[in-house]
Amino acid sequence: MFAMADAGMAADEWALVVGPSFSDHKMRRPIEGSRRTVVSVCRMVGDEPEPLTREQKKSVHMTYDQARNEALKTASRVLAELTPVFVRDGNGVIRHAELRGEHPLTASTVLAPEFGAMFRDSLGPDLLVAIPHRNLVLVFSRQDDAHLLKAEEIIQEYLSAVYPVSREVFALEDGRLRSMGVLQ
Repeated sequence: MFAMADAGMAADEWALVVGPSFSDHKMRRPIEGSRRTVVSVCRMVGDEPEPLTREQKKSVHMTYDQARNEALKTASRVLAELTPVFVRDGNGVIRHAELRGEHPLTASTVLAPEFGAMFRDSLGPDLLVAIPHRNLVLVFSRQDDAHLLKAEEIIQEYLSAVYPVSREVFALEDGRLRSMGVLQ
């Protein structure tokens, strides 16, 4: 594991946090096509992701990509603890999947390398995800408009959340997110 120069800060576990762009994270990158949502690298303190201060960021002797690679291991671990619920229509056809969890990194599991494979057999290889708050991920097939039918619910989840993430819908492409637009 990588260590920070400040002896009082051991970086035992790194985490990726998908969150709103107004959050004050020092090690972050925008999501392609988005002005509202970013991916940040944090360190885990207890069970909570903690953003690095400006001083801590300077003392981290690794690049964003190195920290991201370590954080993907955490995303995979959290994903392994979650069980998706598949929501079906009246004909028994899967409309979407929901991942709900108490872990503060539930939303960030979309970045885990195995996330897409988890839904490939049921929703197809081309996925869309909505992440209204840190404890909920909605997964849709890109082949239909099921995400649009859930737009009002997604917006309401976002607006009522203690830890909101985004009102956007994202395409999941090779482990990276790309914004498809903001739900209105």
